[in-house]
Amino acid sequence: MSRGHALSEGGRSGGAALGILLGLMLAGCASGVPVERQVVVPGARFQAVQGEARLTVRTFLEDEAGERQEVLGANCAVRSSLYETELVTPSVLVLPNFGPQSPELEFACRAGELAGAGRADIDTFWRSYPGGWGYPGPYPWRPPYGWGGWGLYGPAYPVSDYPNVSITLR
Repeated sequence: MSRGHALSEGGRSGGAALGILLGLMLAGCASGVPVERQVVVPGARFQAVQGEARLTVRTFLEDEAGERQEVLGANCAVRSSLYETELVTPSVLVLPNFGPQSPELEFACRAGELAGAGRADIDTFWRSYPGGWGYPGPYPWRPPYGWGGWGLYGPAYPVSDYPNVSITLR
């Protein structure tokens, strides 16, 4: 094998590695910084807990052009009428879920001289059976030859969850 051939092969494999690295970096930009922290508010002391709610809390700076850049390490205080906690962004916040009666969350974040605040309300919606058809019947061709209702072939049930939170620092 000649010296020039070995260098060109090394250049190609280095180019492939660079392409893979660039692809991974761009994939990270598309979804934000990976979230490694998780803060859990225990729900064992409450009686009406219906499971847990998970939301991601992130902080951003916005420049004059409207471009957002994520701020890492901002300290946030999270308060509601039932509990309070602190976290460092970005973080996943795991809370007791009280269904539609879940309290409003208030966020106050600070990174050095920058500060920002936000709120999150519980979002409740109806989840129906995946094959459900939206028209409420009656359907004479379907056993038991009567009312089909919303959801048609399966039950519909309410789902309550908090949306992810993005706080802009100024």
